[in-house]
Amino acid sequence: MKKLLLVLFFVSFLSFGQARKIKEPLIHTVLFWLNNPESEKDRLAFESAIQELIETNPQGIQSHIGKPAETFQREVVDSSYTYLYLITFSSLEAEAAYQNDPTHINFIEKAKHLWKKVVVYDSDSLNSK
Repeated sequence: MKKLLLVLFFVSFLSFGQARKIKEPLIHTVLFWLNNPESEKDRLAFESAIQELIETNPQGIQSHIGKPAETFQREVVDSSYTYLYLITFSSLEAEAAYQNDPTHINFIEKAKHLWKKVVVYDSDSLNSK
């Protein structure tokens, strides 16, 4: 019985140490640099607009909105952006539909005056083919 409990503990311990994989094949990552990142009014306006997008957009599966983490700064870490938005899609077609969706267009119209720079990284999973 002790051996069985030890084996079960070991197996469960191994599974806790593994990061869960994102299931969706397409990840759309957007970095925003606000014109006035110190402005609380601008930050609140941006956050409100992007939260509305997250809550109303039908194409996205999972999403994340964040700001640079206060991790140990190394040469390879870029924390110059103001916000990072990540959204996952089930397919290239879903991402294409997102680009023309009224919720996405509305977000851009509401918030584009707040940013000076936007960079997009789209990633297709190695396992999707």
